[in-house]
Amino acid sequence: MKRSIVLIMFAVLIGKMSLTGQSSVFKLVTNYAEVDAFKTELSRETAKIEDIKADFVQIKTVEFLNESVRSTGVLYFASGKRLRWEYEKPHSLVFILNGAKAWMGGNEIDVSSNRMFKELGELMMFGMGGTALFENRNFDFGFRRSETQWEVALKPKSKEMKALYSQIELVFDAASYRMESVRMLDPSGDETLIQLSNQKINNRLSDDLFQGKK
Repeated sequence: MKRSIVLIMFAVLIGKMSLTGQSSVFKLVTNYAEVDAFKTELSRETAKIEDIKADFVQIKTVEFLNESVRSTGVLYFASGKRLRWEYEKPHSLVFILNGAKAWMGGNEIDVSSNRMFKELGELMMFGMGGTALFENRNFDFGFRRSETQWEVALKPKSKEMKALYSQIELVFDAASYRMESVRMLDPSGDETLIQLSNQKINNRLSDDLFQGKK
């Protein structure tokens, strides 16, 4: 149950592979001035975001079974640490994160009581419209870029996160600084790729979307 919740929470909020034939060639960035400029602009642009509605495609690849599972749906994000993942295909499922609380399948979860959930939630919120990712000392960061995108690779340092993921990769558009994809690799070799599309920004989403009773 916990692992399913984690996957949905960050199933976030991805890089070397793409669902649309993306052919970006990423190169390691070691110029500190260039990295600092990217971090500054990313924080500045995401700070302008009040809410987002986007379509998503999620691909879960299980190495042991040598197969992939494809899911689609709609993602809603709003300031105040509010998130709604609405899976539509192949199965209907709604996950809601509102501050320190979360709901899935009618069950309420207190995110603040679980450090792992809290860290995942904070990372996801940053990618959508937060500013504190690079202050998180539970990860080591690496930066790569192509002509059109930046990739931020996060390597977990905490025991809890290492048990779930060997690396997390966030990909941002180099012009708009919007997050386009998330890729999560776990120690077993499985990976989850989520790509966002049709992003609509600051359209004043209804508060009802983030209520657990809905």
